[in-house]
Amino acid sequence: MTLLVMRLEIPEVMHHSSNEEMLRQMLALWPAFATFVVTFLIAGVFWYLHHITFHSIRHVDGLLLWIDLLFLMFVALLPFSAGLMTHLLVHPVSQLFYIGNQLAIAILLNIHWFYAKRKYLLDPSDPGFIRNITWRIGFAGAFFAVCLLAAFILMA
Repeated sequence: MTLLVMRLEIPEVMHHSSNEEMLRQMLALWPAFATFVVTFLIAGVFWYLHHITFHSIRHVDGLLLWIDLLFLMFVALLPFSAGLMTHLLVHPVSQLFYIGNQLAIAILLNIHWFYAKRKYLLDPSDPGFIRNITWRIGFAGAFFAVCLLAAFILMA
């Protein structure tokens, strides 16, 4: 998540610039800051959901590890998709790519969780906790699927 801040570029301001000029250039960075904040918060939710899944997973097998690596690959893509949104905020393709990246993360988190449930890799001692996590992860996937659908509709 800290790599997201690398997309925030310092304006090319010379030392003799006025305060007004410096402020104008800083305000011009609002799309980058907005994208950073939104992406950081979404990534934080995914980190939280990923983190709490491992409170119930008692065993990890090879396939679960590969699913998790794919999940992390799309997380690592966040700085690129956030940068694309920063520079091309109103372009539909950048919006689709950004939302698609978030949806891929949500889908892989769902696959990760449902695979662990199906293969009995979870600790069954707290079924209420498992239902709660299942609902939260499912909601994340559904939310980004609806966002992507809405983006496609608005693009048409």
